[in-house]
Amino acid sequence: MADRSLDGHIIKSIRITPVETYFGSPGKGRIVGRNARMENYGLNQREWLLQVTTNSDLTGLSNARPAMNRGGIADIYDDFQDLIGQRLADFFVISGGRVTAINPRWSDLIDRYGFLDVALFDLIGQSLGQPAYTLLGDKVRDRVEGYDSSLYFQDLVNPAEGAYAVAVEAAKAVEKGWRALKLKLGRPGKWFEPYAGTRRDIEVVESVRATVGDEVKILVDANNGYDGRLDLLEDFVRGISDLDVMWMEEMVTENVADYRRLREWRDRYTPQTMLVDGESHKGRQTIYWQLMEQGLLDAIQPDMLHMGFWQFHVLVRDIEDSGMDTLIAPHNYNAAYLGLRADIQFGAVTQRFVIAEDSTLDFELYHGPEYEFADGSYTVPDSPGLAVSIDQDLYDRVYKQHETIIS
Repeated sequence: MADRSLDGHIIKSIRITPVETYFGSPGKGRIVGRNARMENYGLNQREWLLQVTTNSDLTGLSNARPAMNRGGIADIYDDFQDLIGQRLADFFVISGGRVTAINPRWSDLIDRYGFLDVALFDLIGQSLGQPAYTLLGDKVRDRVEGYDSSLYFQDLVNPAEGAYAVAVEAAKAVEKGWRALKLKLGRPGKWFEPYAGTRRDIEVVESVRATVGDEVKILVDANNGYDGRLDLLEDFVRGISDLDVMWMEEMVTENVADYRRLREWRDRYTPQTMLVDGESHKGRQTIYWQLMEQGLLDAIQPDMLHMGFWQFHVLVRDIEDSGMDTLIAPHNYNAAYLGLRADIQFGAVTQRFVIAEDSTLDFELYHGPEYEFADGSYTVPDSPGLAVSIDQDLYDRVYKQHETIIS
């Protein structure tokens, strides 16, 4: 049975607005370089702010960028028309302040647009006067660790510095407070000759470790850059054996045979290092579920904004029910200030949660002062909902002219 206190809250409008920010201060931003597959990320990124407003003048926030990446605003406009006039009470089954099920009428829509779930949880939490995380369970941690995921191929942005260019950025990140850093690797094949690329990947990890010291966690992500070169992948794993790497992510495109080899080399050369993958996960009928069943993934990484709170909660429950040991480490790039805050809320109640991906972007438009960042982790807020608001004056002055309204 739905909580009766939600009955009076009816969705009256939805706004979708592009919001820009920079890696660093506007006008002084740093260029974030290539990864194994793509050109430079550049100076700036964009969120697509989703605002869902009720007749009671509550507004739930999320980031619609996943939908914009795969389609366009016309698709969202059409698909969200049916949300107008719907009661907040009708999307989920809520009992005792907990979401216990999803209304089948809305399950397909929320499966396609997981970020919508974040805005709904924000609204439900505000309506009930409780933090979003409490809709899923009891708090298991007061702070959630994050890692800086903006350390790309800076050696190609500043080629004269070589591998040390990444170490320079890593040192700056540590100065700003991060205690875990993810390094983009996978240089063999596209941007480098394969053997030279492998050597550079190892040199980058070596240089960063020497620069930041032993206490900072180093994670690596190859964006499948070692596809077809398992010989070089073994060389890489051997080469980082004494560098205390926390995890290896997407070293090759997901398949059981290659992951068996990768696990064998991990176990031989750097047994403490986790194998993680799965940012594209969408359920049991995927290669990721097969990898988990065979013990080839230590953590799975579905994207926070693709999944949303409820689907992530169901995934954790399914993993636990299956008796697997796999942990949860949500993917969250997508210029995701709001995705990071959702990630923190989810991490607050999820025992299997590992660490939150932080693209390090700040947006002047958003206010979330309770998410206090210190010594590499964020405080979990206790205010209702997502505990993020927007600067309405700034929005009206700069962004309102670009909004799309569904009402």
